[in-house]
Amino acid sequence: PLPRQPPWRFVVLGKQSMRSMQELTLRYYDEKENWRAAGRWADEEAYARWREMTEGEITGRWGPVSYMIAIVMRRQAGSKRVPEWEEMCATAAAVQNMHVQLSSFPDVGGYWSSWHSSARDSEDMRKFLNMEDPEDKCLGFFIVAPCETTELPRDRRSREAFVPLTTEWRD
Repeated sequence: PLPRQPPWRFVVLGKQSMRSMQELTLRYYDEKENWRAAGRWADEEAYARWREMTEGEITGRWGPVSYMIAIVMRRQAGSKRVPEWEEMCATAAAVQNMHVQLSSFPDVGGYWSSWHSSARDSEDMRKFLNMEDPEDKCLGFFIVAPCETTELPRDRRSREAFVPLTTEWRD
């Protein structure tokens, strides 16, 4: 029998693959006027402005990015499966571990982008990421890029005021 695999799968996109994925995103919205179904833009003129800005970001905003890592949650096969939310949480924990590890490098930063949901969830994206199981889901992209390190002013606020709002302690 095959060893059990974790419920996450990462697809690391280098420069050319990042560009291809972003072009795929734009093509998705252009084709069959998917931009209308997404419901994000009031009219064709608003979509055209967004599209022009987003196309410019491929080399602008996203140009310095080193990697975009696709975050894919894989569903277990078989009759005894854990609930989907547990697989999502396990995938999120794996991404958090990646983020924690990345934070040990002062000149590199990273964050989880949910990306453009309609394009992210499209059949085109599934094919691009080689997602074979119909229950697998792309949960977004972890963006990794160089960053400048600057000394931030020391935060002198007390954290005690925040603890009772989010944590309840019981004996």
